[in-house]
Amino acid sequence: MTPDLSMKSKYGRKGRIAKNSGLMVGSKFLGAALGFASLSLATNFLPKPELGVLFFIHAYMLFFSEVATFQSWQAIIRYGTHDLQKEECDKLYRLIGFGIRLDALAAIAAFILSVAMFSFSIWFLQSFTEAKDIAKGFTLEQFKHYLTLYCILVLIRQRGASVGIFRLFDKFNVLAVKAVIMPIIRLIGAVIAALTGAGFEGFLLAWFAGSFCAYIFLPVMAIIELKRRNMLGHVIRAKVKFFKPERKGLWAFVFKSNIDATLGAATLHLPSLLVFAIFGPVWNALYKIAEEVAKLLSEGFKLLDQVIYPELARMVSEGQVDKIWRLTTRAATILLLFGCFMSAAFFIFGEAILQLLKIEGFEAAIPFATILVPAAALMGAAAPLYPVFFAADCPERAIMGRGAGVFIYIAALLIMAKIIGPMAAAWAVLIGNGFTVVIVTLMAKYTLEQRVKASEG
Repeated sequence: MTPDLSMKSKYGRKGRIAKNSGLMVGSKFLGAALGFASLSLATNFLPKPELGVLFFIHAYMLFFSEVATFQSWQAIIRYGTHDLQKEECDKLYRLIGFGIRLDALAAIAAFILSVAMFSFSIWFLQSFTEAKDIAKGFTLEQFKHYLTLYCILVLIRQRGASVGIFRLFDKFNVLAVKAVIMPIIRLIGAVIAALTGAGFEGFLLAWFAGSFCAYIFLPVMAIIELKRRNMLGHVIRAKVKFFKPERKGLWAFVFKSNIDATLGAATLHLPSLLVFAIFGPVWNALYKIAEEVAKLLSEGFKLLDQVIYPELARMVSEGQVDKIWRLTTRAATILLLFGCFMSAAFFIFGEAILQLLKIEGFEAAIPFATILVPAAALMGAAAPLYPVFFAADCPERAIMGRGAGVFIYIAALLIMAKIIGPMAAAWAVLIGNGFTVVIVTLMAKYTLEQRVKASEG
């Protein structure tokens, strides 16, 4: 049967960006609100040391699963856009097959790496007096046992090819649904754990179940999408030269995307890991409460690069590079202004909101949140700029931008921890994000100017 390569949309480029951004931001805001409800239950039914351990285990799993990911969706967008325009079906089948195999390899590598790092992680924790006693009632062996079982999620979290399929064909509604599955399942599990008095194990199981359902959802839906388009059989039968792909530069591209993903994981999950290690589980619990407040702002923003990237790839393929800077800077400015508004609103009403939600220990979390919310606003401003580097085939510049930000963050945290104590965790994020926005903006502008000159020459 003839494959269906159509991307049906009644909207133009700006309309698609607006619609898809609305879907993703809306779903992530809803997801963050549901996640905040789960957090509220956990903070009221678990002691803070156990809460800190729960957040550490989840962040540990996410960090290692993203360290090994190759972001195969970026390769599918980067090269698949051209295949769609030229209707080169066989090349597209092999590209998707390559992405699936890459995801499987990454999942296995991530799991092995996460298990291999257990001993180092425990040694690292024992090196700090604040974190020697992981939590009341926990031994290091119990901690390792929980960590091992939870990291099984790493094996099913690699879903880059599935994401690439939906973004390539402008099916962001599926991605929006996926964004709320995890928080819904997690909230249901948290309610059950609270009502039954299941304690730490009950809440850990709720977090596990939410993640498991969300990670399984996308591959299943991708199979259904490929079957609907009469592509599934072709993708399965495609002869993929995995280690010597036909596309020049494909492996270099995915390796660079892996480094960028690792740095992105460091930006998102390293703070929680470092706060746990340096200041202990209680401070990590308080920091996480504040971080969840900031996520109400940042969760939707960090997905906007994934919305804009397919459109930028099409613009590059169509020779419209000169129009990209205006599009991205307009999006970044709107996000920054909205972020500033949200920061001001939290500064005025944040304490009242946390009191209304009756989150235990919120008083100590408010100073963290007051700094992390504007830090999230800065991250939102940078979100539309990262796709410029991948669309222009310069992913190494995205690596430079993220890497510089992570370096500044770690340096600021280690220096300020000795001076101002736990509040350094929040100030370091703000400083790192601010530096990142400046350097990424300058490099994105330079990259586009180079690309325009090359096209004119």
